[in-house]
Amino acid sequence: MSKPNRTRIRTHGNPVPQRPRRAKPNVFAVTHAAHRTKLGGRAGFDYPVVQEGQTTKFVVFRDPSLGPDGASCADGVLATCENDYTQAAAWFGIGAPQLPINIIIAALDPSGQGGGGAYHYGCSATDLYCDLKNAPSLDIDFTRMLLVAELVEVFEAAQNLGWDCGASNGEGLSRVLATALYPAQLDGYTTAAAWLDTPNRPDWVNNNNPTDQDAVSNGCSVLFLNYLNAQLGYGWDQIAKAGASTLAQTYTNLTGNQGGWSQFRQQLDSNFPLGTPSGLTTDNPYPLP
Repeated sequence: MSKPNRTRIRTHGNPVPQRPRRAKPNVFAVTHAAHRTKLGGRAGFDYPVVQEGQTTKFVVFRDPSLGPDGASCADGVLATCENDYTQAAAWFGIGAPQLPINIIIAALDPSGQGGGGAYHYGCSATDLYCDLKNAPSLDIDFTRMLLVAELVEVFEAAQNLGWDCGASNGEGLSRVLATALYPAQLDGYTTAAAWLDTPNRPDWVNNNNPTDQDAVSNGCSVLFLNYLNAQLGYGWDQIAKAGASTLAQTYTNLTGNQGGWSQFRQQLDSNFPLGTPSGLTTDNPYPLP
């Protein structure tokens, strides 16, 4: 099944120049869009919508063409979005700057298999488009996970410490935090093996890849972030608040030390020898010897 590379992003009203929409295998976070579509419905939205409900911080819409599954999914998101927001705010130690946040549930993947991911049109944009997965059956947690990934990117922009939703460090954080809340939903969206199985295992810890479209750099990022959490024992709130322009600097902010890349790389090379297929099916192999 084809998987999208990232969720996509958009600014409310005026699009900013971004990379065009495209789907790639083995990735789920945020794909950046270069232009709006004009599909009708409420002005400013990409899909025809009806409002399903509202909470303190969110307004949830659904494409009426989704039928009963769309209504059930929207109701399920309404039941959990405030709690998910509270957790994201605790991770970053701030609130989102623009409320309410619009959640638009639509068939981004017309097959119903969840391949459309999610998107918004700018890291701080708060119109969050999320796919619905109902093949073979409705999976509300899948849409909830996508919402958290998008919401994390809004918090990254509001925090403004260096997490970049359009680069590998911010993409990695959106993935691991969405997985932290909905661990059963990662499924085929894992990227760690893409980096482990690359012959040279490039350094995306000291360097930040200025794209969210590359499975290899995304894989390095999620591995390093899980290393900080599950191997070194730092909480996700500590990691999120230690934001910087590179993961190496985040490591230094957390530990007061240099050399995070070399220790991380040496441990993985010992456990997953270079040139041998890793066989890893998750993004988190930690803790490791």
